[in-house]
Amino acid sequence: MRGRAVILETPGRISPFGDPCREALFTDEPIAATQDRAFGEVLKFEVVRAATPQEAAARVKDAPANKPVILLLDRIYVSEKAATDFLKATRKAPRPAALALSMNASVEYTLPLQAVLQKDELVVHHVVRVDGAELPAPGDDPVAWMDQVVAAATPVDVPKRELVAQVPLPTIGEGEKRTLRYPVTSTVVVSVEHWVHVLWLNQIAFGIRWMELLRRKPLWGIWRALTAFSLNRHRLLDRLVWRGRKSDVHPSAYVSASILGMGVTVGANATVRNCVIGDGAVIQDHAVLLNCVVGKDALITTNTFLVSSVVYPEATVGNYKLQVSLIGRGAFVNAWASFVDAKFVGHVKVEKDGALVDSGRAFLGSVIGHRAKMAAKVLVQPGREIPNDTVVVMRPDEVIRVVPEGLRPGTPLVRDRGTLVPLGQESA
Repeated sequence: MRGRAVILETPGRISPFGDPCREALFTDEPIAATQDRAFGEVLKFEVVRAATPQEAAARVKDAPANKPVILLLDRIYVSEKAATDFLKATRKAPRPAALALSMNASVEYTLPLQAVLQKDELVVHHVVRVDGAELPAPGDDPVAWMDQVVAAATPVDVPKRELVAQVPLPTIGEGEKRTLRYPVTSTVVVSVEHWVHVLWLNQIAFGIRWMELLRRKPLWGIWRALTAFSLNRHRLLDRLVWRGRKSDVHPSAYVSASILGMGVTVGANATVRNCVIGDGAVIQDHAVLLNCVVGKDALITTNTFLVSSVVYPEATVGNYKLQVSLIGRGAFVNAWASFVDAKFVGHVKVEKDGALVDSGRAFLGSVIGHRAKMAAKVLVQPGREIPNDTVVVMRPDEVIRVVPEGLRPGTPLVRDRGTLVPLGQESA
């Protein structure tokens, strides 16, 4: 054992799912599993989970002497690269030492609504190296106690590299040119407290997962790099594809810069770009997926257009177009169930702690709860939460139920309280 990671549980849950924050989805697993891998498998630490601050303090105190001890909250996603570099950066730092990242594109991308300390252009997270340090007396509130630990710690700026793509966004109301700074990096730390964090973290997942894949399979990565060499950017991206065993990609499909799990099916003329697709997921014919995460055994039906969205396992999406939205486990979104994904003026507001707050985004869809069903002709304003197990259908008076006999051919007809009538004869 090289050290110990003490992970303190928090009471927070991700609305509308009701899942504890540690169970929030990152590509194909909960963030609790990413913590176990980053600290347990990569750093070779003993990973200990504590239910209370008192238990966490005790596990810090009884850790083996002369070994590093890292204390963090269970809602913190820490990439393998960030965990490794934090350990290196704190070797000679005074204790306690808190993980900090300088403000840049990848930090800004997920920062709104995170309860973190910002200090001197640094974002300081609830990840602290505490071996040899005196900790504050633990209280009953785990977050409040960790706030005290962080406040007493020396921020350590973890070095990072990133590429930033300037993604043009449509000008929809205020007349100014808009661009989204999309980051590609494997050094990422996010306090996952809200459904928007699940969405934004997964939107930048490909860069994280790809670098982790290369570190696990270095010879394969060298071979792909050598065979991918090209001055043509598109040919290069075509080589940045990992296909799991028994994946079935139709010869006419286009897949680039993506990770496909085991048993994934991609249909004829489908497009999958900058995506992470979970085991057993099915992408049917002519579907287009750009910058998405699709969970295990999910189904994306024919002709679906999905952009910068996240689909939990076992969900079905049959929408003709869905952007920047989050779909819960086992949910069903039908064609014509439309999600407004932009605000003409200002930012989209989302629910947090019983109030509507600024998300910091002008382009943002909504979240659909686990097992919820959205039927045809449903329109959802941006930033809204549809609860678990909800069934939303169209208004009955929008359905044509009665087609009278004797309608004259060529006469314009309209729906009037469920009945077809000649234009101009509808009820007042």
